[in-house]
Amino acid sequence: MKQLIILCIVFLSSLYSFGQTRTAYRAETFGSAATGDNTPFWMVNHRWGMTALDAGNWYVRGGVFHEQTLNRNWSWDAGIDLAGSSDAPYGKAWLQQLYGRLNWKIWRLDIGSREDYVSFLHPDLSSGDFIRSNNARPRPQLRISLPEFLLIPHTKGILSIKGDFSVGKYTDGQWQEDRAVANNKSYSKDALSHEKSVYFKFGDIETRHKMQFTFGLNQSAQWGGVLYRAGRNEYTIEKQPRGIDDLFRVLIAKEGSGSASVADKEYVAGSQKGAYTLKYDYQLTNENQVSAYIHHYFDDGSGLAWENYPDNMIGLEFRSREKHLLSGAVFEYIYTKQQTGPIHFNTAMDDEHRDKLIHKGNGNDSYYNHGDYPQGHSYFGKSMGTPLFLSPEYNTDGSMNFTGNRIIAFHAGIEGYLQPVFQYRLLLTSGQNWGRYYLPYKEVKKGVASQLELIYTCPKIALDIRLSVAYNRGAFFGGDDFGAGITLLKRGVIYNK
Repeated sequence: MKQLIILCIVFLSSLYSFGQTRTAYRAETFGSAATGDNTPFWMVNHRWGMTALDAGNWYVRGGVFHEQTLNRNWSWDAGIDLAGSSDAPYGKAWLQQLYGRLNWKIWRLDIGSREDYVSFLHPDLSSGDFIRSNNARPRPQLRISLPEFLLIPHTKGILSIKGDFSVGKYTDGQWQEDRAVANNKSYSKDALSHEKSVYFKFGDIETRHKMQFTFGLNQSAQWGGVLYRAGRNEYTIEKQPRGIDDLFRVLIAKEGSGSASVADKEYVAGSQKGAYTLKYDYQLTNENQVSAYIHHYFDDGSGLAWENYPDNMIGLEFRSREKHLLSGAVFEYIYTKQQTGPIHFNTAMDDEHRDKLIHKGNGNDSYYNHGDYPQGHSYFGKSMGTPLFLSPEYNTDGSMNFTGNRIIAFHAGIEGYLQPVFQYRLLLTSGQNWGRYYLPYKEVKKGVASQLELIYTCPKIALDIRLSVAYNRGAFFGGDDFGAGITLLKRGVIYNK
């Protein structure tokens, strides 16, 4: 972190040295009140971890962001974004963003924590990407990427590719410890992260085609952490290896090294998860766009091979290029009950039953959960993927895991403009949750969540005023909560040359 701060200071000291430059600021404040114990579901999620779960909270944040073009091949930008809150998992004040970015031709290098949404799903209307959503606070990481689709030569202008590769660190260990120890629950600290993705696009509706098809695969892994396993009277400490060889095993999803945990040596190094994305886009005559997509989650070889084929998000989307009464709409069906079946056999079974591992026994995937990383696919208690698997921050017993991941849900989101400066957004979700195979709920948890946002933009002073009213009912979304909130967002330019 110290090195990153020094890097940002060096960047800021050269703001006006040469090249085309732009320095901007952003200031934001939010406050809400609720009738239940929690802030309503859709007021908490899709906000990069800024909104606290407890009812009646507020935050303030402010940042400075600089962009500089050096020549036709090189550019860079950097930013710092400070925040403070009445009740956040990170304390009263924290660094929400601190990053530097270097661009060279078609390549990009990022270092630090940045709110960078890279999913193909709509950031405001979708229920959420299984792997890369915008619910949790950004983690510090080093990432190299091909951020825009690059046309592959000799494909007659049809096939293009993009992708990224990153390593990083989870910094929520103390938050886990404070919450878990008081309740004698397991937790982990000092975990490392790895993510990578590759996407292929056939066609390009932005230039020459009426339709395009995108196929992508991304992977996310936790590894190298320290597990504090709760016992009756004390914690046992289990350290995962974190050398170069161990990183390589994580990269290719190979079994763990000799010093890894029993589970890693039997299966693969680290807690691995990923998703396929298949998306079809069609451009209408008025340049509006309609899309259909399938988003398929996996966390082991059976899911990678689509043995959990029923478990998908299936969606339809409409986007308008103009500010109409209906400028965007999303409809999604989410099903995750199958999980390759209810039973998972250990690979060390005797020969008499070994065949069942391939044909019947590689189920009970328990999405987002892992024995060596109790927090699963979360950061500071907030899901890094879909919030429909209710995040660990909702757990009242101090446990770090996801208690319910076998769900059926329907989700809809629409947005549009009542006036060019007056926008609305409406979300509505209905779901049922069966818990987990090995620990099902006594009764199916059902619920409905909704939110209406009204956004007014004052163009003369670059001020956005956002009013939110949200309501959720039922255990699926953590209880019955009604709330309202207001956000004031001010943007401006400090220097532009």
